[in-house]
Amino acid sequence: MGLRRPDPGSPDLGPRLLLPPLPTPSMLPMLLLLLLLPSPLLPLSLSLSALGANCETEIDECESDPCQNGGSCFDGIGFYRCACGLGFEGDHCQVDIDECQSQPCAHGGRCQDLVARFLCDCSDTGYEGERCEVEVLECASGPCLHNATCLEGVGHYRCVCWPGYSGEHCEMDEDECAGKPCLHGGLCLERSNQSYYGGALPGFPQDFSYNMAAGFICQCLPGYAGADCSVDVDECASRPCVNGGHCQDLVAGFRCHCLPGYSGVTCMVDVDECEAGPCQHGATCEDGIADYVCHCMPAREGSPIWGGKNCSVELTGCLDHLCQHGALCAPTYKAGIHSYVCHCPPGFHGPTCSTPTTFSLGGGSALPVDGAGGEPGTASISLRFRTTLPDGILFARGDAMECLILELAEGVLQASLLRNGSVHSVSLRGLMVSDGHWHQVGVLLGDALELQLWHEGCSQGPCRDSCSVGTRTAPTSPTSLRTYIGGVGPDSWAGGLRVRPCFVGCLEDVQVDLRPLLPQELSSLQPSPPLQLGCNRTEWCSGQPCAHGGHCRDLWTSFHCDCPRPYKGTTCSQERLAGTFGREGASSFASFGIPAALGPNFNLSFFLRTRQPEGLLLQAHDGSGPRFSVFLAGGQVHVEAPAAHTVTLPGFLADGLRHLVTLNFRESRVLSGPLELGQLEAAVTGTDWDLHVGGLPTPAQADQWGGGFKGCLQDIQLNQQPLEFSPPVGTGNSTVVKGAYLAQTSNLTLGCLSDNTCHPDPCQNGGTCTITWNDFTCRCPVGFMGRLCREKVWCLSKPCPPATTCLEVPAGYVCLANATFQGQTVAEYTSNVSASRVLTSLSLGFRTRDEDAILLSASGPVDSVLVALHHAALEVAIHSGNGVEGATFHGRAPVSDGAWHWLALTMEEPASAASRWLVRLDGAPNASLEGAAGTLDFLKDGVTVVLARNFTGCLGRVAIGGVDLPFVRPGLRPPPQLEQFLLVTGSSSGDGSPQLGCHGAPVCAPSPCLHDGMCHDLFDAFGCSCVAGWAGPRCEVDVDDCASGPCVHGLCVDLAGSYQCHCSPGFIGRDCATNEDDCVRHHCLHGGTCVDGIGDYSCQCPAHFTGPHCEWPFPPEECGRNFTCLNGGRCTQGPWGANCSCQAGYAGWRCQININDCDPNPCQNGGTCQDAVNKYKCVCGSSFTGERCDVDKGMLGTFFPFPLLEVAVPVACGGLLLLVIGLLFAILTARKRRQSEGTYSPSQQEVAGARLEMDSVLKVPPEERLI
Repeated sequence: MGLRRPDPGSPDLGPRLLLPPLPTPSMLPMLLLLLLLPSPLLPLSLSLSALGANCETEIDECESDPCQNGGSCFDGIGFYRCACGLGFEGDHCQVDIDECQSQPCAHGGRCQDLVARFLCDCSDTGYEGERCEVEVLECASGPCLHNATCLEGVGHYRCVCWPGYSGEHCEMDEDECAGKPCLHGGLCLERSNQSYYGGALPGFPQDFSYNMAAGFICQCLPGYAGADCSVDVDECASRPCVNGGHCQDLVAGFRCHCLPGYSGVTCMVDVDECEAGPCQHGATCEDGIADYVCHCMPAREGSPIWGGKNCSVELTGCLDHLCQHGALCAPTYKAGIHSYVCHCPPGFHGPTCSTPTTFSLGGGSALPVDGAGGEPGTASISLRFRTTLPDGILFARGDAMECLILELAEGVLQASLLRNGSVHSVSLRGLMVSDGHWHQVGVLLGDALELQLWHEGCSQGPCRDSCSVGTRTAPTSPTSLRTYIGGVGPDSWAGGLRVRPCFVGCLEDVQVDLRPLLPQELSSLQPSPPLQLGCNRTEWCSGQPCAHGGHCRDLWTSFHCDCPRPYKGTTCSQERLAGTFGREGASSFASFGIPAALGPNFNLSFFLRTRQPEGLLLQAHDGSGPRFSVFLAGGQVHVEAPAAHTVTLPGFLADGLRHLVTLNFRESRVLSGPLELGQLEAAVTGTDWDLHVGGLPTPAQADQWGGGFKGCLQDIQLNQQPLEFSPPVGTGNSTVVKGAYLAQTSNLTLGCLSDNTCHPDPCQNGGTCTITWNDFTCRCPVGFMGRLCREKVWCLSKPCPPATTCLEVPAGYVCLANATFQGQTVAEYTSNVSASRVLTSLSLGFRTRDEDAILLSASGPVDSVLVALHHAALEVAIHSGNGVEGATFHGRAPVSDGAWHWLALTMEEPASAASRWLVRLDGAPNASLEGAAGTLDFLKDGVTVVLARNFTGCLGRVAIGGVDLPFVRPGLRPPPQLEQFLLVTGSSSGDGSPQLGCHGAPVCAPSPCLHDGMCHDLFDAFGCSCVAGWAGPRCEVDVDDCASGPCVHGLCVDLAGSYQCHCSPGFIGRDCATNEDDCVRHHCLHGGTCVDGIGDYSCQCPAHFTGPHCEWPFPPEECGRNFTCLNGGRCTQGPWGANCSCQAGYAGWRCQININDCDPNPCQNGGTCQDAVNKYKCVCGSSFTGERCDVDKGMLGTFFPFPLLEVAVPVACGGLLLLVIGLLFAILTARKRRQSEGTYSPSQQEVAGARLEMDSVLKVPPEERLI
């Protein structure tokens, strides 16, 4: 019986064994074994196995669900079996298996039995894990503090502390400073305090480490040192006092006793004697040591010159000076006496610069100098010179044992010394001095030989070159040394030195051993001296005397022209005589007899002019035959020698122009300039041989080299010796004249002349012939063109209809125009092309938005060509015959964009039956069609060419094999040319015909582009080119110019088509990318270096200065010790040292400056300001008054006449005084009367009457009222 799961959808197939609900694959063999084993081996639960009359019904023993604890029951025939779940066993799975029986928990863990599993309780064991097998790491939680080491135990741990820490967990930081170990007030700092590290305090490293945390560091007070500040420091041990100052050691300090001129804590401050401003009249004060020097202002025109110690003395020495020749007068003032000194310009000497020093030498001989004047073995020479010659001796001194020469060598200065048999030379290469300008030179000879030159090529001072020389051994007296100017004299004592010619040019300001040599003295030493006073100079080359591009060389007394070939003569005005060969068809030649042998190394050069591509040019011939030949073949020069390959000079020379040919024979090589032509041996060993030119005595013998030469040969040179066709007049028949070889000629015409090419007249149709050296030109009448005026100008008669352009083609014309096609319109052509023309190209222009169309097609019996658009890309197919694979091209770039596109197809090898075809689209590099095809000549066999099938758009110029396919049908007078494609259908008139010109919808009228965008007509569509800042199909989108973040260091503000950057402080520029140089206006003092920052700067101070702007001395100055405030200033001690708080009216570092209250001048109207301390006084003119002279006295007189003012004011004052006196008297009288009221006075009653009227009495003051 097989084992399977019951299929709910299958019919009952009879007895079967039901598997448990979820049996695993490993249980299946076991279950099968249970069912197949004999029943005596199995504890089975038996029951009746079948029911029914025929026992056909099987009893399901599992129906009562006998299996417990989730066991699966398996029904058998007459029995059942229980398959127990994990953790249970027994017949009915009633027994719970005890998983703790095997004691799985290790290390004393308590096991708890569960269903099909167990649980280990590892509490208080020191272990963990499923079976308590993993030891618990108590140190994993890091219980130990301060980086202590944790030691594991079983169920416990122990902390090993670093020195300086204690406690169970090393939590206590021991206080090493508790015992106050630092003496003399030193500050104790524990090493365990991590806040002291990282550069926070000196003595502590950058990084904290627990292995160094124990202990303390003492920060000692100034004057003490040591680990516990127990050592009294000797501050003078480091010698802090500079500039000779004496150091006195103090407790925690020192005191420097400075020498005069110095101050400061360490005497480092040079007392600025200039601080008091001793220099007057704008002079610059230079501080010294206990002194100062005033540099007076330079003289200005119209201003006085000042001098003296303080520039306070007006120098008047130059008021009546006698300096001549533009010399500079410098006034002097010594010992109270005014005088002057003349600074002479070059070329003059003497107290008043009246003696000229300039003279010229013609090169005839040298000038001797009387006496040497220097020490043995030394020399000092200085002079100025001017010349155009590259070689010449300027100065020479010496004897047979030693000589010194200053000379020009190839335009460069050179000084040479011969001493002890050795030559020492110095020169200044690269500085040409033979340019006709004045140059100053100096030579110093001592332990070294030094050459000096003042030149515009020397940036700072003179250029120098020097070399060490040996010591002098000869005991020669200085007076025995012979000294010469401009040469070496008549006796040759220069020894191993190369002696150059005498100097030709001008000299001035010559000094030998600091002694001026005047031309007047030099001329007295010879009866006929070779010198002339002054420097009379002719600029020979200024007028360009050399013709034909010749180079003029100034030889000082004359000039020389280096003439280009073939010119010669003094001014290159003469041309070497040319010879015309083969004129008017004659046979010509010239022969030169060469008396010398020609070795393997020689050169040959000549000019040639010809229009004939073949002919013999030159041939060397000895008795045995030609040794080498030079001839033209195919318009190129060839060189041939017996038993050798022919070498060829590149370039086509038969163009009627004059060409220079140079051939250099070197051993077995032939060169033309730097170009090597090949291997060839062309030596002539004989001593008497002939050089034939232009042909041979027997003309037929020259046929193998192209026959005789026709044209002109000129300036033939063999090893730089000319070969002349005609001897100069009066030289006879000699074969050699002045180094030139002479020719024996035949039918040679002297000069370079042309044939009469206009006879007979080659010009047709009335054209005028003009001779152009062995050629002609025809000036054609109106209506004709071409070289012979043979071709008619057809377009002159305007044969083409409107909207077309007439183009001249050989023997006719063609009417060209663009054409517009609309769907069903086509153009068909038949050919009328001669058999000689090979159709190997095709070109056309098109413009469309069609994605699928045929631009051009033609099909023959076996040949075809197709140019089409497929899915907006270009496709080309060319097939030639059944035996050729054909060529195809599938473009990738879309071309249906409404723009003009231009296609060109060319056959790569037109002479082949089939080759690759090349395609070029819109000027891009050529691409190859796949495969190969032949020509398009099948179109000449009556095949119809169709253009624009199912095409909507424009076609431009179309041509096949260079023959145009016009869009105009021939009229009554078709074009006359024989070769043309004829339009047979689709003419320019009638329905369904293409429209001439390219016409699409007027998409750009009016322009749809916004914001000044430019509209482009793309044939029934448009495109917009937007200006900066706008985008979109119609330039309608304002581009966020700030999106790209153009502002590097700033805030970007978007504008219309642009942006603006608001830069952060310290940055400038359109994009805020430039760090502004804050050092431009820095205030760093005392030579401090400014360091640019971002929006700020800092000062790097030199030694002995500090502060934000290096304004304070360092070490800092102290009030009362080395710093004193002047003019009542109050000294205060600040972070940078002593500082002065000045009283009103004073300023400066030490309050030494009295503030000038008169700057700017407060006094008006020309008043003079007199400065005082913190105030001023204005001294006014006669017309003004007031504190600032701002009151005009005349204005007062305008309102008050002058006499009235002087009288009215005193009178008014007097009247006012009387009024005040009267008022006081009345008040006193009234007070007296009030004091007498309320008393009895008989005398008053007698006077006033018996009755007193109180109403007439003034009111009584309160203090006087009676009660």
